[in-house]
Amino acid sequence: MILHKTETEAAVSQGESGSRIYFFDNLKAILITLVVFGHVIEPRLWVSVIGVSYSFIYLFHIPLFVFCSGYFARYRPKKIITKLIVPYILFQLAYILFERFVFGNYDLPIQFTRPYWMLWYLLAAIVWMLLLPLIDVVTNRKRNIVLTVGVSLALGVISGFDNSLGHEMSLSRIVYFAPFFILGFCVQKTGSVERLQSLTARWQVRCILGVLAAGILLWLAFNYHRIDVRWLYGAFSFEELPRYTAIVRVLCYVAAFVTALFLLAVTPRGKTFFSAIGRRTMPVFLLHGFVMRLLMKSDFYAIQSGVLLFVASIFISLGIVWVFSSRVFERTYRILRLQ
Repeated sequence: MILHKTETEAAVSQGESGSRIYFFDNLKAILITLVVFGHVIEPRLWVSVIGVSYSFIYLFHIPLFVFCSGYFARYRPKKIITKLIVPYILFQLAYILFERFVFGNYDLPIQFTRPYWMLWYLLAAIVWMLLLPLIDVVTNRKRNIVLTVGVSLALGVISGFDNSLGHEMSLSRIVYFAPFFILGFCVQKTGSVERLQSLTARWQVRCILGVLAAGILLWLAFNYHRIDVRWLYGAFSFEELPRYTAIVRVLCYVAAFVTALFLLAVTPRGKTFFSAIGRRTMPVFLLHGFVMRLLMKSDFYAIQSGVLLFVASIFISLGIVWVFSSRVFERTYRILRLQ
């Protein structure tokens, strides 16, 4: 059973060469930087260059992060508690208290069923991890993998018709992004990562994916004012947003797969100067929200030039990632999660 590998076997399943490990380190480093950058530019989406960049990033960065979570997923109850449940409870409480005592939002209740902002990802990961034994059973054959992914995609689309899903317990997002988690798990389970890397390393494939990704970006550039970026959140039903339909959600899935494959194709395979960041993404993810809230209260967003704001946001994002991915914050985070 793949769910009970030893640490050595798990390392081997990631790849017999160090380059494969660096590949995922590099990928996660890029993704966490895009997460922070997306949050930094979010308050000024009406600026064209910012709106287009934000929409393009949100097509693939969360789906790929979920894919990585699925790839490295192991059903270990103790790890689920220390790596997911404990951080979720601690930071849900920390952010609520931060909002109350720093920003005066005293009406914000202390609760754990409606995640604070980006903490929805932790709650979703808890649910996906707890479902891992079931996912492992239903994907025991190749044809069952295709069927399971297909059913999860269908459920992701159908869930848009249900108004009862939403931010509560992150149910809508859990269903919407589940296909990417299942795909990541199945790629690891079947040892298909080498084939995936080999496929995306071919120059013909890279050219095709590059053209398709460029086409999507170009379309966004000409239509961003007609797009509601909340279509990409997976948190709203079709009735809640204008022009949001099942067809739109299907197209979002298609665009997510194309752009995600493109990023996989261009991600460096070997060790880079930012590989270490990919091993320390959790402190960045959990802590950057505090900086973001303080940034929103500053004069930063008073910058009139959209281009200047965009460039400044890049440097601020890189600074946040660099600081919170340092060894100091990594050690502090390990203490907080009781390890």
